[in-house]
Amino acid sequence: MSSMKRRPLLAAAAAAVMMTGLTSANAHAVVPGASGSGSLGAVDVIVGGEPVHQPPIAPCDVDGEQTGESGRVTVGDVATFYGGETTCAVGEGEEAEVTVSGDRFVTDVLRQWGGPRIRLSGYDVSCRTSENGSSGWFELRGIGGIEVPEEVPPNYTVEIAGDDPEGPPIAKVVLNEFVTPEPPDGSMTMTAMRIVLFPEGGEQAGGDITVGTVACDPFGG
Repeated sequence: MSSMKRRPLLAAAAAAVMMTGLTSANAHAVVPGASGSGSLGAVDVIVGGEPVHQPPIAPCDVDGEQTGESGRVTVGDVATFYGGETTCAVGEGEEAEVTVSGDRFVTDVLRQWGGPRIRLSGYDVSCRTSENGSSGWFELRGIGGIEVPEEVPPNYTVEIAGDDPEGPPIAKVVLNEFVTPEPPDGSMTMTAMRIVLFPEGGEQAGGDITVGTVACDPFGG
């Protein structure tokens, strides 16, 4: 079983991606404004042959519902999100800013295969566009169930062993997940924590749980 270490605070510095090879003036001549969206989290897994699905919780979008709020959401025997708020706004300069602030999160789904309970006492994740790029920031509080460094780089990954320490991992946990297209276009998607069940495949389970996701695009793609 993976060791458990409680931390009162885990924070990561901002990450940024800048558009290259295209000026903001030319871009705004094609696309009218920035876009952004966010949610407290979502679940899309199969456990024991049974699908368990939870659409994005408290979603927001700068082009639609710009605020979201949720109380406690229990997703079967897989995970519990204890609520929070999301905000998607557009500033006077047409920049987009997305903020997600969540309360506690707990999942016990890994215990049936000898894994730990993974929990947070709270989380925040945000992104913001500029004239030619996007930047993001996240914070996890009171994390338990996995070992993490004080400073978490983008896409920091922890593999979790089950009852058989020599067997394939029962889960992969990605913290500060930072995704950009190739080639870069100034947009980004950031997820505070993603839990992937049986990442190497297996009959027991599959799919993933996301906790705190934001997306920003300075050119509205």
